[in-house]
Amino acid sequence: MQSKKNQNGFTLNELVVTISILGIIAGTAIPRFSKVQYQTQKDTNVTNMNVIRETFFQYYYRNHMAGNPHFPPSPTDGDHLMDEEWANAPIDSTISNLAPKDLFSTGHVPINSQDNPFYYETTYELQSDGTMKHSITLKDTDPDSPSFNQSYTYSI
Repeated sequence: MQSKKNQNGFTLNELVVTISILGIIAGTAIPRFSKVQYQTQKDTNVTNMNVIRETFFQYYYRNHMAGNPHFPPSPTDGDHLMDEEWANAPIDSTISNLAPKDLFSTGHVPINSQDNPFYYETTYELQSDGTMKHSITLKDTDPDSPSFNQSYTYSI
């Protein structure tokens, strides 16, 4: 009499092959996912700096039409970071209680993907032709950020 082979479950060889295949798939997918995640965070940071730029230029143009063109003031701390204290401070005396955070539809100043503020500085430079050059500089100074040391300067 022949014994019937048990058809339930896996053989040891089948299990080893399956685990090997899953290991190979994971070994190629995880680094690729990390690279995509890194690039996405970097792109998000650049987009946030562009949102800040566009918002500050709208503020500048609105004030230009009123005869007083200026950007929101730079943070007064030594690091020039757009932290909560700066974001909640009044911008100028012409509009009562208007803070930098109020310029954004979200009610807060965009930050980088590591939840840290960007560097922000305004400069005003008298040109040789008598015109004034107004500039803002935005930079990611967070060493843990994918866009670390990426800097943008925009001028009018």
